[in-house]
Amino acid sequence: MNNHLFLAHPEIIHFVEKDCTPDWQFLTNRINFYSFTFILNGQAEYEVDGQAYFVCKGDIIFVKPGSLRHAKTTGMTCVAVDFILPSGQSLDFPNCFHWGNMEDFRILFRDLKFEWLEKREGYYIKCQALFMLVLHKLLYECNETKNIHVENMKQFIMKNYTEDLTVAMVAKHVNLNSVYCGQLFKKVEKQTIASFINKVRINQSISLLDTGKNITEVAEETGFTDIYYFSNMFKKIVGVSPSAYKRRNFTVK
Repeated sequence: MNNHLFLAHPEIIHFVEKDCTPDWQFLTNRINFYSFTFILNGQAEYEVDGQAYFVCKGDIIFVKPGSLRHAKTTGMTCVAVDFILPSGQSLDFPNCFHWGNMEDFRILFRDLKFEWLEKREGYYIKCQALFMLVLHKLLYECNETKNIHVENMKQFIMKNYTEDLTVAMVAKHVNLNSVYCGQLFKKVEKQTIASFINKVRINQSISLLDTGKNITEVAEETGFTDIYYFSNMFKKIVGVSPSAYKRRNFTVK
């Protein structure tokens, strides 16, 4: 990332923390500001200048002025900050990158949301200061060492999770040996490819159950061919069965 030193505070023009329902979307539009979107839960599909990105919890979307942006989701919780930089300053990040644990960001966003909504005297100065802490973390406190092969694997899985995916298919997509592919993924992500596929499918199934669909429909739409395996996997990951989730309106944090 080649970023210029900030000599003045960015101008925040929009801040929001929101739960996006399955009917939420950004229609394609060209923006004239910088924008960060932090995915706190769920998943979504973004398109920036014609390039598609399938994002989930722990990912960050960055869009620069002049870019075309489109987005839709099946359900997610996110924080979005739109801002303008002073003349002569610029900021450069990948359009999509994975951060992982966002607990430190959550603390900053909590305080920023409080100030932004209450608007006490001097609130804007504090909002700028809190956002500068967010930028400092992004610029100088890299959370994880990323592996481009693993990131490509995850993107492929999130795009094709409804299919009968195998390790061989994932390995072929990234042009790696199947055995090495599986070992690399587990080393970086601390879980197997199969576990990640199931986690993505179950995360999606939670969103679909929240729309009122029945359990059999949800299992089929998220790539499970065996309803009993789906129920067992759901309970293992979520902590309750799909039917109990529907009854209790249980929410996974």
